[in-house]
Amino acid sequence: MSKKLLLICCFLLTVRIAAACVREQERDSLLQVFRQQASDTGRIHTLFCIGVTYLPDQLKKADSVFRSALRLSRKIDYAKGVADFACNYMFVQELRGEYRQSLFMLDRAIEIYTALRDTGNLMRALNYSANKYLNMGNFPGAARHYLAALKLAEKCNDSVFSSAMNNSLGAVFNKLEDYRKGLQYAVKGYRLGSQINNSKRMSAALIIMGASVTGMKRYGEGETYYRRAITLAREVGDSFFVMKAMINLGSAYFDQRKHDQALQQYKTALAISEKFQMPDTYLYLGYGRSLFYHRNDRQALAYVDKSISMAKRMHAGLDLRWAYYVSSNMKAALGDYRGAFAMREKYEVLNDSLTGVASQSQVQQLEMQYLSEKKDRELTEKKLLLVQKDVQLQQKNMWIIIIMISVMILLAMAFFIWQRLKHRQHLQQQQLQTLEIEKTVQVLEAMIAGEERERTRLARDLHDNIGGLLSAVKMHFGALKYEHPTLQRDTGFNHAMVMLDDSIGEVRKTAHNLMPEVLNRMGLADALRLYCRNVSHSRKLQIFFYATDNIQRFKGNFELSVYRIIQELVNNIIKHAEATEAIVQLTQHEALLTIQVEDNGIGFQQHPESATGMGLNSLQSRIKALNGNLEIDASTGQGTTAYIEFNIAIMQLMEV
Repeated sequence: MSKKLLLICCFLLTVRIAAACVREQERDSLLQVFRQQASDTGRIHTLFCIGVTYLPDQLKKADSVFRSALRLSRKIDYAKGVADFACNYMFVQELRGEYRQSLFMLDRAIEIYTALRDTGNLMRALNYSANKYLNMGNFPGAARHYLAALKLAEKCNDSVFSSAMNNSLGAVFNKLEDYRKGLQYAVKGYRLGSQINNSKRMSAALIIMGASVTGMKRYGEGETYYRRAITLAREVGDSFFVMKAMINLGSAYFDQRKHDQALQQYKTALAISEKFQMPDTYLYLGYGRSLFYHRNDRQALAYVDKSISMAKRMHAGLDLRWAYYVSSNMKAALGDYRGAFAMREKYEVLNDSLTGVASQSQVQQLEMQYLSEKKDRELTEKKLLLVQKDVQLQQKNMWIIIIMISVMILLAMAFFIWQRLKHRQHLQQQQLQTLEIEKTVQVLEAMIAGEERERTRLARDLHDNIGGLLSAVKMHFGALKYEHPTLQRDTGFNHAMVMLDDSIGEVRKTAHNLMPEVLNRMGLADALRLYCRNVSHSRKLQIFFYATDNIQRFKGNFELSVYRIIQELVNNIIKHAEATEAIVQLTQHEALLTIQVEDNGIGFQQHPESATGMGLNSLQSRIKALNGNLEIDASTGQGTTAYIEFNIAIMQLMEV
């Protein structure tokens, strides 16, 4: 047990040290800003920020820094600084239990903010002052300030502050045991919070709604509200509202005699209170009651006494009233009737002063006055709006007719002009596209014609000149072979004759490839089959050709262009792909001629010049000019596939 306590103490000490380090860093950065501030008002604001960092552990230092800001404000006659001092110094006074002094200073701050017309800070000061009155059990004072702040918030359309003030007014009416009115204000606060998606305001409203319905003995509904509040508060990391909801949920369980569940809620809330240093008199009271029920009398009385001491120190009349009541009941149950009677007397005196008919009447009068002023203001605003609308309608009626006629004329003219421009632009685009296509086709046809003339010349030179010369050389060697019989048995001579035959065959094959006469005689499919067979004679590359039986004849220029395109793709495979096998497929389906060339080579990545060079760009241009499309799929080590489609619907079939 002692080891566990030691570990817990070490952990808490570590947390406090870490928090102190973070605060120290924040304070250092603020001090740097303070030294760099040129204006006195900026230095005053920075001093307030520095003072807040000393709270709640170093009250003397916080007091000193806040007073320095006050002295500087008075020195430069900065009224807002004096008011800001009251709103910040309030935290020091609250920790010291100086509520009456704090109220006096906050009243002064309210006067200054009112004179300066600083609505935002005025609402803040009114809220602080109302909280003090509520803690002290002065319900009329709390209601008066909450309603004044609510009026300003509604005027400024500040939904966040309006939600907070409605929640606070709900709490006031709950304290006065007017639970229906408390529920009305809390529901309004919840709606405002949900409209701006503010989870903190929604969580606070749900806690007050739970307290209202629990006061009306609707415990199941209250439990639902409390659990929703806990969920919302946990989502935004607000431990204060989590603790408050758990305290109220524990009280609801206790009232229903679910004492084990009540004790569990109070224990969890107490752990949060100790972890984040958030003491709460109602928590100590509730926990004390639960402990008392579980026969832990000594510890129960200790927590109730702790609640009484804290309520006295903070001048919290409401909390003190219930602490007296719980203490009286406990002492009576333990047989200490004198102590019980003394506590009961204190409770009765305090209860009469807090929840008397006079307090309820004053709060109700203040509410009626607020609602009456609100209705008068709304009626006045509506009347002004109606007058303004009448004047505006008279002016608008005349202008609407003029504007409508003008707009209709302008729209008609604009539509007519737009149609003319659109038609003209469409015609121009069509003409430009037609010219571009015609120019591209002409350039391509001229280029193809030039290439074919050059190929024809080269093929003729190879066939007639070099082929003829090689044939003459072969005839001459043949004659030598018969003139000199010894040559017939010469291995070198016979090998030379074989090489000469191969050379003649290669020259003839090259000449036919350059000028494919078989294309004119037999058509595209047979010409390509013969070409692939000739190329496949090499041992390094085998090309397989497949074609459907329904391949038709086309115009000579189209067939020759397709033949050259496939020839170029095969040449790329030979040069760059390092492939051992390739497939050429030619198919025709209705008006679509498709060509697929595949290889098992290395792909384009290792030879980017083959992927982006002039050869591929030339192929793209040729295919596009022939009303076709080229797609290439290449990846490292997976080979290359070229897929070509031609729309032959507009191609004139060759008449056979």
